[in-house]
Amino acid sequence: MGLLTEWISHIITFILLAVVIELILPNGSFQKYVKMVVGLLFIFILFSPLLRLFHGDVNTWFASIQQQQNATLENDIEKKKKEIQASQRAYILEQMAVQLKNIASEELMRTYGLTVTDISLTIAESEQIPSQIEAITVELAEETTSVVKPIRIQSSQETTEQHEDIARFLAQMWGVDQQMITIHLERRE
Repeated sequence: MGLLTEWISHIITFILLAVVIELILPNGSFQKYVKMVVGLLFIFILFSPLLRLFHGDVNTWFASIQQQQNATLENDIEKKKKEIQASQRAYILEQMAVQLKNIASEELMRTYGLTVTDISLTIAESEQIPSQIEAITVELAEETTSVVKPIRIQSSQETTEQHEDIARFLAQMWGVDQQMITIHLERRE
């Protein structure tokens, strides 16, 4: 605020001084030159705050600009790194799910008459790749055949036991803890 009041007081003082000089000078050819010089000085006073900004050390000014550019560049690099890691994680998860599906599909069909429709993996958030697997969700469906099957009603107890049996079977096949596996079975009637 002090710079603004100082600047305005300089402008007012200069205008008063210019008016006094104009009144003192006689009319003539010399007056044109005095008005031109006074006008140039007035322009200089108007732009003096801008000159003060650039009056500082140019090397310091360029160094601060360079630091800002470096910080922006580092932020962009970090953002790109995180995007690449996220896409790499997604690709690894997809490939792991495909491998787990390939390992289990044939045995599940033979033992339980079920097909794997989808496998999704949940991993721990960390910077390391590969990360620790926290959970495996397996979507299963009964294989449909042209032969009509008899309708069998299962209790929730039997369904839970079947899910646990399938989870135990998959845990043994994949070499993971049974508690990590969640089974979703879609029944096709």
